[in-house]
Amino acid sequence: MKVAVLSYYSGRLNRGVETWAKELQKHSKKFADVNIISGVSIYLFWNLIDSKIIISTGGRFEIFFTRIWTWVLGKQLLVFSHSGPGADDKWNLWCLPDIFISFSRSQAAWANKFKLSWTRFVVIPHAVDTKVFCPDQKVNKTIDVLCVAANSPDKRTHLVSRAAGGLNLRIVGSGQLDEVSFAQMPVVYNQARVFCFVPQPWEAFGLVFLEAMACNLPVVTIDDPTRREIVGEAGVFVKDPENIKELSCAIKLALAAVWADKPRQQALKFSWSNSSKGMERRLSCSTGGVFSFQNNRGNALPAIYVLLRLHLRKLSSRVSRSMLCHGLLA
Repeated sequence: MKVAVLSYYSGRLNRGVETWAKELQKHSKKFADVNIISGVSIYLFWNLIDSKIIISTGGRFEIFFTRIWTWVLGKQLLVFSHSGPGADDKWNLWCLPDIFISFSRSQAAWANKFKLSWTRFVVIPHAVDTKVFCPDQKVNKTIDVLCVAANSPDKRTHLVSRAAGGLNLRIVGSGQLDEVSFAQMPVVYNQARVFCFVPQPWEAFGLVFLEAMACNLPVVTIDDPTRREIVGEAGVFVKDPENIKELSCAIKLALAAVWADKPRQQALKFSWSNSSKGMERRLSCSTGGVFSFQNNRGNALPAIYVLLRLHLRKLSSRVSRSMLCHGLLA
C-alpha cells in the first residue's frame, strides 16, 4: 500500500512534525510504503497519483489544494491533529478530510464539535522509539533541568529559564542558541535529571514529553487534559506556569521526588509497536472506501463550492484586518 506524507519542511527542519513523518516512514515498512513529499512538490498533483492514501501535515493552503486533488484523483485524505486545538485544526476539519486522526482523547473531544458529517474520527497517540530513547546509566547527570522546544513565543521557554534560577538549565531546540541533532538527543536527555516544558494549552501533543519519559526523566508541565493524558503519574503539573514561584516549586519537587521507573513505564504506553498497530488497522480500513469524484459529482461539487467559500471568506477577513491596521478603511 503506497502512502504519501506531505511535509513541507522535511529535510530542512527537524521539529515535531518532521520527526513524526520520518518515524512513521521507518515504523510502517511492514504494512505501507510511505513516501515523504516536501517543498513545493506537495502542491503538484502528479506526485500523488501513485499513492492510495494522502496524509496532509501542513494545513492552510496545503490541505485546501490537497483536498481538491484527492477528490479529483479518487484518493483518501487523512489529517493528523498536529496543529492542536484552535483555528488551524478547525480549518483542517472544514476542509473535509476522509479521516481526522487526533493524538489524544481530549483533542478528539474538542475537534468533534467542528467535524462535518462524512469525516470519520479516530484517536492514535503520538509514539516514541523506546529502543532509541532509553535510560543510559553510563551518562553522567550534568544537567538539573532540561527544556526541549523551538524558539517560539508559544513554547514559553522564558518561563522555564526564570523558574530554574540557580539550577543548571539547558534549553535546546530549533532556533535556540543551543541546537542539537536528533541523533544526539538521547544522550542529552540522559544527561538531565528533570524535563520541564510549559507550552500554551493549544500545543497539539508534545513528542518531547515521550522522548524525555522514555529516558526515565520526570516531567514538569502545564495542567491540562492533554498533558495529563500524556504524562500520567510521571510528573508534576502546574496550574499557572506564569506564576514563576509555583513553577519553581514544581521543578524542585520533581528534583527531590523518587520516581523509580515511572516515567519509563509511562512512555512504554506510547511505543511505536503499539501505535503502528493502530495505524495499520486505520490504513487498511481506509483503502476500502475511497471517495471518487467521478462517481460522486453530486456530493463533491457542492463540497468544493463550500470549501472555496470558506477559504475566500477567511482570506477576505485577513485582507480587511490588514487594511484597517494600515488605515486604508474608514
